[in-house]
Amino acid sequence: MRPLTIKANMLHQFLIFIAMLTLLAVSPPSGLALEGTEDQIKSAMMVNFIKFIQWPESVIQETGGLITIGVFCDDHFEHALGPVQGRTVGTYHLAVRRINDLNQLTGCQVLFICASEAHRASLVFSKVNGLPILTIGEDEAFLRSGGIIRFYTEKNHIRFEINKTAALGANLQISAKLIEIAEVFE
Repeated sequence: MRPLTIKANMLHQFLIFIAMLTLLAVSPPSGLALEGTEDQIKSAMMVNFIKFIQWPESVIQETGGLITIGVFCDDHFEHALGPVQGRTVGTYHLAVRRINDLNQLTGCQVLFICASEAHRASLVFSKVNGLPILTIGEDEAFLRSGGIIRFYTEKNHIRFEINKTAALGANLQISAKLIEIAEVFE
């Protein structure tokens, strides 16, 4: 009786294996549809960064727990952040706002600067220097210019690196958990 049970078990495993192969054969070859566009992935990562950042208590009291993500771009990146509007992350409520003018920069706690605006980064940093604003960008020189987090692509994956010195200068505390999974810019 025992050998029959083993054979039935092996047959069951074989059928599961065949079913998995069949699913793989008819599934779309690209995983991109399941993961989202590059902008959607960056948007999701930005929201997750908020979980690991601690702003000064005065900022949270002043905003009533609202974290405004400012988008300083020539392109349509703010559409990727559309679903974020009104969400809650931890104790923070999120809002998204397009930044059209340098004078609007100080009204946000997170500022995303697209590569299309990299040429204006020095002007942006002169306006937000020393303010508790998490700056996130894409340009290769972003961290050297004073930015805090930079997205980059490596082997078709979006990665990020952190400038801890710039975060300290902005009076932001970044969780060791986030630093542990990032490249650290020194």
